[in-house]
Amino acid sequence: MPGKKTIWSVGGGKGGVGKSIATANIGCALAQRGNKVILVDADLGGANLHTYFGIRHPEKGLDDFLKGRAGSLEDTALETEVKGLRLITGGGEFLGIANPAFAQKQRLLSHIKKLEADFILVDLGAGSTYNILDFFAVSNEGIVVLVPEPAAIQNAYIFLKSFVYRRLQRLFAENEGISRMVRDATDARSGSSVKTFSDLCEKIASKDREAAKSAITEIKSFRPKVLLNMAATKADLKVVDAFRSASNTFLGLETDYIGVLYSRPSVKAAARRMRPFMCDKTADDAHRDMGVIIESLLKAEGKEPLVRPIPQKEDAAHVQEVFGFNDNVSHGGAVYHVQTEVQGGGLPSIETIIYCGGRIYFSKKSLWNDIAEANGGLEIKDYATRQHRAAMAAIKMDKITLKG
Repeated sequence: MPGKKTIWSVGGGKGGVGKSIATANIGCALAQRGNKVILVDADLGGANLHTYFGIRHPEKGLDDFLKGRAGSLEDTALETEVKGLRLITGGGEFLGIANPAFAQKQRLLSHIKKLEADFILVDLGAGSTYNILDFFAVSNEGIVVLVPEPAAIQNAYIFLKSFVYRRLQRLFAENEGISRMVRDATDARSGSSVKTFSDLCEKIASKDREAAKSAITEIKSFRPKVLLNMAATKADLKVVDAFRSASNTFLGLETDYIGVLYSRPSVKAAARRMRPFMCDKTADDAHRDMGVIIESLLKAEGKEPLVRPIPQKEDAAHVQEVFGFNDNVSHGGAVYHVQTEVQGGGLPSIETIIYCGGRIYFSKKSLWNDIAEANGGLEIKDYATRQHRAAMAAIKMDKITLKG
């Protein structure tokens, strides 16, 4: 069990990129591993997270807390079909919930941090308003959801840019000179606008070096996680690399890629049935996608062993065991991600992928039936371990290199 509470806010700027589906299924996967999880639907005025759990009319939610009908936010949590997973809905329909007063917002943020759970996921609405940005900042563990579509990528970048400058405005709220400099930096028509976060820090440093150091510390304290949703093929992963590069170059933000949810019929079918695909035992392919994401999240937190089996079906005659390895290898000034996945069941296979950001540099998939006899009687898990280590060694030996 985790030793401390973790809060992840889930945003992305554009509507329709699957933030709620990602939130619901990450929550399910964590609870299925024995964690206590609370999901908070902070899409004020447009909440729909409850519909993914088959709840048409929530009996209580954020509106009860904001209007004083509930003494604490914890009292509004609903049980779900997943053991250990509770949901705080935003499905109330009273005037003003979409734009709570400052005191209401601060009280809500405070109570989110007080919730009793191992993991708390906060599902955000679309856009880059101050309210949404402040909920994204409820912790330093934000998840940005991308889809491989130009408008969505642009909106996600604008979302992070707005977040960076919102943090700086709050940081320098009592320093009018620096605060004005930050405001002018975002005005494209101003003669004081800047192209990058580094440019802004140089301008701040020309007036106040300590303020510039504070700005760098503030932004470096936040390291968003990037999740790619609705990918059609592995080629779509290239957008992740471009997005991460732009975030680093122009915003000074280091980001971590945590995985991809492919566009699959099983995901759409579960959504139509108003339930998370992690609760649908026929969605084995989507379970594997989510397994990689959860391993990435937990590894970053240092909370779980890297290798864990993920149960796929309840029927013992058709059990598919999926397990894998994920490692980062630093070499030649780059960080490579090495991922090996083993899928059991009737047609077991082993797949190893090496990529840097979203760009794939090596991919190998083998059916176990085709290679078992040639490998000296090794068990599939032992062979996968050997293949994974060989891929990591190939990077160190310059057999896998970045090309311009």
